[in-house]
Amino acid sequence: MLGIIFDCDGVLVDSERMSLASWLPVLARHGIPAEIGQIEPFTGKSDRAVLDHFRRLASVPLGDELLAERLAEYFRAARGNLRAFPGVVAVLERLRASGFPMAVASSGRPQKIRFNLEQARLTEFFEVVVSSVEVERGKPAPDLFLLAARRLGLEPEQCAVVEDSVFGVQAARSARMLTFGYTSSYPATVLREAGAHYVFDDYAGFLPLFALNGGEAARAGTGS
Repeated sequence: MLGIIFDCDGVLVDSERMSLASWLPVLARHGIPAEIGQIEPFTGKSDRAVLDHFRRLASVPLGDELLAERLAEYFRAARGNLRAFPGVVAVLERLRASGFPMAVASSGRPQKIRFNLEQARLTEFFEVVVSSVEVERGKPAPDLFLLAARRLGLEPEQCAVVEDSVFGVQAARSARMLTFGYTSSYPATVLREAGAHYVFDDYAGFLPLFALNGGEAARAGTGS
C-alpha cells in the first residue's frame, strides 16, 4: 500500500498564480518594481527563497516582516476565491475509501496551507500536513517529503508524490518516491525532464496512472 503526498498550491488548490502575484504589491511598497515573470521561477520554492532573492537585488534592506506582509496580502486576495482543482475531491474520496494514507507537504507557511485547505474544503482529507518551515532545506532537497513520510509512518519507497513544479518533482525523486507531475504550472515535457515518472493533465487521468485497482504504477516504480 502506497502513501500519497500532495503538494498544495497548484496541485490540490488552484492558487499558484495568485500566490506568486501576491508578492508584487508587497515588493512595490518597499520600492522594488517587479513583474510576475520574476516570481515564476520560484514556483515550488519557499517564501523565504523569494525574499532572499530580492534581498540580493535590492538597494534597500528587506526585513523578515515582509513574509508576514506578503502572507496578509495573499489572504486578502485569495479569501473567497480559492477552489480545489476539478476532480480533486472525487479522487481524494476514492483514495480515502480505499485506505490510502494521505498527506500534504508544501513549501507554503503553515497558516497558508491551512487557509488554502479550508477555503477549498479539503481539510477533512489530511491529518498529516507538513510545511517547509519544519525542515532545514526546502525543495528541491528531499527533506519535506521525507518528513511527511515519517509522519505517515512509512518508508520513502512506500510513498508517491503529486507535484506541479520542477523543484517539487526533483525533491520527490531525491526522496526516492514515485513521482506524478500535474501540468497545472509546467508542461508535461518540463515535468518529465525534471524526473516525473508519470504526468497527467487532469484528475480524471490520475487514478488510472496511480493504478488504484491494480498497483501497476507501484510495482513499476520507474515507469514513464
